[in-house]
Amino acid sequence: MKIQKSLSGKFLMSNSLLFLNASRFLALVTMLGYTGSMVGCGPPETPTTATPVVEEGDEHDHEGHDHEGHDHEGHDHSAAIDIDELMPLDAAPTPESLSEGVAQLVAMRDTISDGFTANDPESVHDQLHSIGGLLESLEDMVESSEMSDAVKKEAAQAVEALFESFGDVDAKLHGEDGKDYADVSDKINSAVEALSNLELP
Repeated sequence: MKIQKSLSGKFLMSNSLLFLNASRFLALVTMLGYTGSMVGCGPPETPTTATPVVEEGDEHDHEGHDHEGHDHEGHDHSAAIDIDELMPLDAAPTPESLSEGVAQLVAMRDTISDGFTANDPESVHDQLHSIGGLLESLEDMVESSEMSDAVKKEAAQAVEALFESFGDVDAKLHGEDGKDYADVSDKINSAVEALSNLELP
């Protein structure tokens, strides 16, 4: 009877172990199955490609592809830029009226005059270029204004005298034939005074 009991006990114990091992096995198979089914659920991997290294001076054909959203048709990378045509960094703001433009003109004339009086023309070279843009604005405003023809003519003549005078000074600064500021200062002051005395809108 003891033997049977012990045999039965072993048998029962073996069944328990077998049941426990079978449960573990089933759990392991379930986890593997679950993990295996998730492998295909992730986002697709993007293939990595090596970026080609372009040696300096390496020539290639631009036909059939573009670079960063622009193609090479219709424009030339080798076109020269005329620096004098670029807007100066300290360009005068476009005036909203002729009287405001003349006030800007007076201030710029004074600054330029002070630079030449101090024998430091390079300190006002940018303003000398900026005054050209201001004079263009004044010229356009005079033409489109509702002033009488006589007043328009007087204003246009003053603006033209300023273009010529400041142009001569700038030319001399660039080493071309031109004039010193002292040579044209009276002409500049007369033109500015003529504009200031007009009844401007």
